[in-house]
Amino acid sequence: MEISTQKPLIMTSVKVSYEFYNQCKKYRIKFSDALKVGISILLAERGVIEYDNKLNIIRIYKEIKLKAQDYAIKLAELEEKYEKMYGKSIKNEKTKTLVS
Repeated sequence: MEISTQKPLIMTSVKVSYEFYNQCKKYRIKFSDALKVGISILLAERGVIEYDNKLNIIRIYKEIKLKAQDYAIKLAELEEKYEKMYGKSIKNEKTKTLVS
């Protein structure tokens, strides 16, 4: 008799809304598959490389790009405000608190 070294599966339960239940039924999605995919996405979002995929990388890229655009606008507004207040560009300022 051979002893199995494989870890046993863990059975768990989750509560889902009627909407999710009906959508899973309608599109024949198994709850176990949905859970696996959901966990994979969360792991990828948390930086676990083995679970990253093209769609997730593109989504994160777009989010970061939007944030960068927002910060570029805020930076330009601050530069303009500084110039109006002090009559010179903040880019030429040398202080310990500014990041160059």
